[in-house]
Amino acid sequence: MQEPNHSKRFANALQWFVLATLCFLPLHISAVVLDDWFVLPPKPIGDGPDYEAIGYGLSQGHGWSTAFSDPQWREVYERAQASNSGLDYSVQLARRGPVVADTNRPPLFPLMISAVYQIAPRGPVAFGIIRIFLACCLSVGCAIAVAWGVALAKGMNRNGSTMFSTTVGFSLIAIVYSERNLRNYTTDFLTEPLALLLTHAFLLVAWLGVKKGSWRWAAAAGALFACMTFCRGVFVLWLPLLGGWLWYMNTLAIKPANAQRLKSFRWVCVFLLVFVAFCSVWWIRNCYVLGSFHPLGTKGATTLMGGYCDESLQTGGEWQFAPERELRRRLETKIDFDVASAADLSGLELEMGKQASAQTKAWIASNSGQLPQLVLRRVVTEWNPYYGKALILKLMALLGMIWLWRHDRIALAWLCGPLVINTIIVALTYSVGGRFLVPTYGPLYILAAFGGAGVIRLMQSHSRPTRQE
Repeated sequence: MQEPNHSKRFANALQWFVLATLCFLPLHISAVVLDDWFVLPPKPIGDGPDYEAIGYGLSQGHGWSTAFSDPQWREVYERAQASNSGLDYSVQLARRGPVVADTNRPPLFPLMISAVYQIAPRGPVAFGIIRIFLACCLSVGCAIAVAWGVALAKGMNRNGSTMFSTTVGFSLIAIVYSERNLRNYTTDFLTEPLALLLTHAFLLVAWLGVKKGSWRWAAAAGALFACMTFCRGVFVLWLPLLGGWLWYMNTLAIKPANAQRLKSFRWVCVFLLVFVAFCSVWWIRNCYVLGSFHPLGTKGATTLMGGYCDESLQTGGEWQFAPERELRRRLETKIDFDVASAADLSGLELEMGKQASAQTKAWIASNSGQLPQLVLRRVVTEWNPYYGKALILKLMALLGMIWLWRHDRIALAWLCGPLVINTIIVALTYSVGGRFLVPTYGPLYILAAFGGAGVIRLMQSHSRPTRQE
């Protein structure tokens, strides 16, 4: 069978994108509207209050800053604390200090929160709008995965029939509907839905850009990856592996002549240059705010301490807050927050990063023999659970890998690349309840859909001779 015409294939994928979006929007929006947290402040456990505090600072004209002593910022949490809801915001309300520029959190999600505060008063209405926005991000991100999966199925030379791609498309919709855990992220003030949307958009644009060989698509991919990093700072760790993977995918798409390989190198260079150009603005700002060369801020070093500690080793590589909490408690005893200046608190973060880095290095040196075990346990923990519906999904994805190995290894490389890169980063840093996997759910779902469609195709091929008899 000839490979389908590109324009027809992409038109068909667009139709599936629209269909999937119309299916997912009611599902995810209704789930968030009916949830008890719909119009409440960010949950007291997690990073939600931190993102909300920066969004509030932006809405007040302070830039990406926090102002924990601001009565208006505190009022929302004090009211929730005093209600009969049983919510405990004592940790958030214990914070205090002047307006302090923040470098610990990436800027995109707080910017979105601030934009909502410009159109709705901060409170239940605004909180509801933000959660509906996250539900829309989740819906569109999953719809992109459906469209990409159908396009990949249509592009298979011998097995890209309409029935096969239709099976893949409906399988993907069914998988998203079955993933109740995915919908739980819409109620948090966390970056998972936005990161999923941006990651799926980036993968689709990168795939199209490699097929077209256009530098403009490479630039678009670089801009999208910068947005991913602005959403979740950990994506910057992808860069060394991502550059090599994109170069490899380019070489698979063109003839292996030296000149063509050089063209692949230039494509990746454009991608990297655009990424750096976008991110450099934020990196320069961080260095200016901290008065020191810390383009990525200090949060990375502080957080990594929770992945290299005795507590993490004992819990299968899960990130632990105890080391950071203890170090912060020790350093904060030297500061009077009632009279501390912004410079004092920025200095505190620099000292936190410095001591956290030293503590992490010391732990690694003292526990070098246990590092292989820790790395393996992180991967096992991050890919949990291994029972019930989650196990079935993983087994179907494994079948999809086998199917694509036989029929379309380039598509297999596109889908496995992000999963492998993400898993390597988890192995080198820490696991965090499976949250790092969420942005790459699309490739996993597509592999599972190919597994299901491949089994159906195989059963049909074996049943035909029986009918003829």
